[in-house]
Amino acid sequence: MVALFLKCLIGAAAVMLIAILSKSKNYFIAGLVPLFPSFALIAHYIVATERNMEALRMTALFGLYSLMPYAAYLIAVYYF
Repeated sequence: MVALFLKCLIGAAAVMLIAILSKSKNYFIAGLVPLFPSFALIAHYIVATERNMEALRMTALFGLYSLMPYAAYLIAVYYF
């Protein structure tokens, strides 16, 4: 229960950081906050402790593949 609460706090802190940075003069830095691997670190830790190394490798590979649609999204936002 405590671990779940801590994960919620990390998520809330990330959302607050994005909101604060988007209102600052360096608003473009807000786009980098979601790229910080805090959520990935939590996910990889959970997979590594509850599953085996092969599951962690598959999770990392899936994360790499997810960068392609994210890049397409950023390109679309930039051009449209």
